[in-house]
Amino acid sequence: MLNGKIGNLLIESKNISNTHIRELKKFDIYVNSKKLGLAFYFSGRGYYSPWLEIDYDPWLRKEGLEEQFFVFIYHFLPAGGKLFVTYIRDNETREMLYKGFSPPDTPLGFSLLKAGFTWFKDWYYPEGGNEGSPKLQANKPLNKEDEKRQLGRLLDEVKRECVRRYIESKLAER
Repeated sequence: MLNGKIGNLLIESKNISNTHIRELKKFDIYVNSKKLGLAFYFSGRGYYSPWLEIDYDPWLRKEGLEEQFFVFIYHFLPAGGKLFVTYIRDNETREMLYKGFSPPDTPLGFSLLKAGFTWFKDWYYPEGGNEGSPKLQANKPLNKEDEKRQLGRLLDEVKRECVRRYIESKLAER
């Protein structure tokens, strides 16, 4: 599961358990010995890509560590992997989404973008009843071409100038 160090962050998985789905594990994520949230990791099957879902408490942002944490997650997931992060306890992100901002415009989404994720979806009404709270989906690009294409599309969606400038700088590097 998630175990490692990035910068000053020690990331640990605790209370790991199996679920009714062979490829799905449930566990708690701790950062520097403080619980961050409950997580589910699906390791993939056939054409189903691996994904990680975190029932997230945004205390890392208040400590200036959120982006660093999501960089660790970005490197954990394979190309094309998906990350789902709940925002029910993230008032700032939730309010911005309700006002019509795109996911990368929000504090949570911008941290995910700066960590390397380039495709986003707001699951504000998770389907099927078992999907839990509203969440942002952030996908890791398959390759450099996908990354460039997806960043270009984000330029049409974002409203905040700082996010636009960040995307433009990433595209200029390509």
